Amino acid sequence: MKVVVPFKPINPKSRLSDVLSEKQREVFAKLMLQDVLNVLKSFDLEIKVITTSKLDIEIDAEVVEDKRELDDCINSELSEVPKAVIMSDLPLLNRETVKRFFEEKEDVIIAPGRKGGTNMLLVRKKGFRVSYHYGSFLKHLKIAQSLGMSFKIFDSFFASVDIDGEEDLLELMIHGEGKLSKAFLEQVGFRLEMSKVPRLLIPPRRLKGEGSRQGREV
Repeated sequence: MKVVVPFKPINPKSRLSDVLSEKQREVFAKLMLQDVLNVLKSFDLEIKVITTSKLDIEIDAEVVEDKRELDDCINSELSEVPKAVIMSDLPLLNRETVKRFFEEKEDVIIAPGRKGGTNMLLVRKKGFRVSYHYGSFLKHLKIAQSLGMSFKIFDSFFASVDIDGEEDLLELMIHGEGKLSKAFLEQVGFRLEMSKVPRLLIPPRRLKGEGSRQGREV
């Protein structure tokens, strides 16, 4: 099986800019990528990381720089099937989840994100073309239906948690034991408070030319 992992190394995860500096976000994104690759490398897979700019870390996978839009990159890749597309911001992925995903037999397997995106996609027949962003999960279901392809919605909490906003960091802190990305959050001061409802304690940020921002919780 061939797997494509898209990755944006420069100024990633802009929605986290209130709690992580640009440099911290870049480090965090690379560690999430490594968490994903660590799981994928336990299978017999051909892994290709498609990056929007030069990658300054060494990883055990083919790395291709491609500045095109995501849809164009992935649709080019889908000229050869079967092929899977797994996003790089899924640090809670584990071996059992990925194993179940690859064992599904339909023409198109879609693992939705919690906010309507497509976190993992497996395509076994030619002709499918992706349309990411803006509710891509529902769009991909309609594309499969329009092509007469069999499809399966892959139900997994661990595959559904893509890290975009502050609320997603709470899930990583709760469930991400042993993950490099969780260890980094702890290193820079994030803490999990186990009260009646688990809360994420966010460390204050020191901005250039300013005092420290007050820490807060999610």
